[in-house]
Amino acid sequence: MNGDLNERSTGRQRVLVIDDEPAIRETLDTFLSWEGYEVATAESGEAAVKQAKEEQFDLAITDLRMPGMAGDETVAALKRLHPNLPVIVVTGYASDEAAMRCSKEGAIRIVRKPVQLEDLLSLVKAALG
Repeated sequence: MNGDLNERSTGRQRVLVIDDEPAIRETLDTFLSWEGYEVATAESGEAAVKQAKEEQFDLAITDLRMPGMAGDETVAALKRLHPNLPVIVVTGYASDEAAMRCSKEGAIRIVRKPVQLEDLLSLVKAALG
């Protein structure tokens, strides 16, 4: 129960939401919390990686285009820390090249914005089994 105490203290699955837009972070935080998940947020890939070094998450949802560390780099860094962590990438700019990079780095799904919250919830539930 050492490092996992933080993760399992509530008994809820933990989701890390990464997006540079505060409104998107807040919307996903509120929605997923309402659906019973414990949500942490990060405003950048760098912040997300720092959090993932200190805490365990069951799933990450990241934006593709962010200042600093881009989504594909964020996916790669998270997967290096936690190889089994499912990562969903949400983007308004998904080119085939960007989607291929994210998939290559281990993202389980690329979702185009605007994303319907119920559709995202279905993906989250499927990813968390």
